[in-house]
This record gives sequence, structure tokens and C-alpha cells, in this order.
Amino acid sequence: MGENAQMNWEDFRYFLTLAETGSFSGAARKLGVDHSTVARRVTALKADTGLRLIDRLPKAVMLTQEGQLLAGRGQGALEAMFAVERAAAGSMTGVSVPLCISAPPSLARHVIAPRLLAFRQQHPDIEVILQGQTQSADLNRRQADIAIRLSRPRKSSVITRKLADMPMAFYGAVDYRKAEADWDLISWDESSADIPQYRWLEDRLAGRSVVLRSNDMDVQAAGARAGVGVTLLPCYLGDADPQLRKLKGREDFPTREIWMLVHADLRHAPRVRNGMDFLISTIRSLAA
Repeated sequence: MGENAQMNWEDFRYFLTLAETGSFSGAARKLGVDHSTVARRVTALKADTGLRLIDRLPKAVMLTQEGQLLAGRGQGALEAMFAVERAAAGSMTGVSVPLCISAPPSLARHVIAPRLLAFRQQHPDIEVILQGQTQSADLNRRQADIAIRLSRPRKSSVITRKLADMPMAFYGAVDYRKAEADWDLISWDESSADIPQYRWLEDRLAGRSVVLRSNDMDVQAAGARAGVGVTLLPCYLGDADPQLRKLKGREDFPTREIWMLVHADLRHAPRVRNGMDFLISTIRSLAA
């Protein structure tokens, strides 16, 4: 690095994510940007440092020796920067800063968003950013202020609170009359193989065909509504749809838990505290 060169820390963050994921596409997914943005940021870092950081492979990248050294030494510095940001955000006494909430897409769309008007009327100075995400936001790195998730995390720096149980059931169109042994099933595709419902259904096909696969529950519900087949949905989604009918199977899918996550450094910030209270009452309305 030249004597007067200054490294852009945002470029460095993109490089560390690339080093962690091993590909531009993987880094782009984790950062929520286009892969060309990752490439541009890493190229800028290379120009600032004067170091050759990566070797490009057909579908991946490999860190050079200089890249490995920079990534290894810089991780601690980056985590310290995020800690400073969290401390500053947690000490703010006003509420005129954005509140970022991360939640599974279906919960964000059907449960949280429809109730935001009441929250905005109570707290007109809080700008809400509501992210529908299937992957967990990294609260350590302030990708969100509050996260709603369907499993309990294990990070010690994250405060967790169970909000409700989420029952699920099979649903079909109101005029769907096939016996369970003959159900045409609607399920998840392999991009969602880590979702518990996917493996549970795959283990119980028992010769029944899967006629539609999708990684989106709204698409699955639309298929069931049109009579394509039977799908497994959260009851808050299926029960509210007059074009769907709950179907009883021989075995019920286990109830999933809904958890709220907030970083310990932010839990006392006024806007975060208000957001937590809103989410507690909103999610618990499902159980009621």
C-alpha cells in the first residue's frame, strides 16, 4: 500500500464477505447486492492497496497469499467497527432514525406489514425498513435491528425471546375432494431443502406425486387455491383465505416456534424498544 493510500472500509467489508463465501455470487446474495457491485468494490480495494487479492476461477475465487493475509488480519478490525456502530446506535435517545426489521417473507407480508399503520400512528417519527428474508440477518453486523426467525439462534451476543407457536396444516381448494392417499402435493424446491417442512414432506410422500414445487409459500397457496394440489401452510395464511379449506392428514406437521432476536447493544435504544413491543403484540396475535 502506498504511503498516502487510504483503504475504503466499505470496500474492505465486501472483500471479507467474498473471502468468506468464496464466490462473487455468494457474496452478492449475502450482501443483498448485484455481483457486479461486489466485483467493483473488490477492484477498488485492490487499487487502494496495490495488492493482488484474488485469483478468479470459473465459478469461484481463490485468495492469493496477500489476500489471505489481509482477510485474516482485517476481520478483527471490521468486527470492532461494527461494535462501535452498535454502541453509537444503542445510545441514541431520539427515534428519527430507521428501524430495520428482518422477518421471513410470509410473516413480513401477511402479518407484520398489514399492522404497520397502527405502529406508524403511534410512532410517526420512526421510518420502518421491513425486509422479507429467508436467510438470517447478521445482527452483529447491523444487517437488521430486530429479526424474527423460526428457530432459536445460538449466538451469545443476541437477546432472544420466544413470541408464539406457529401451527401449520394441509390446505386445498374448497372443492378439492381427493382422499389423502391420492393427494397431489405442492412442496418446496431444493433451494429450500434446509426448511424443516421440505424434508418432512419428502419423507412422507408414500408414492404420492409432487405436482408443483416453489420456494415461495404464496405461490404454493395460489396453486392450492387453483386446485392444483394440496400444500402445507401456516394456519395464519391458510385459515384467512376463503378459497382454501383445511384438510386433515394422518399426521400433523410439528408446530414451529417464532423467535424475536435483538443485539444486546441495541435493545435499549428507543426505536428498537418500540419496535420490539410492536412485534411482540403483533406476533402473539397469531396465537390468539
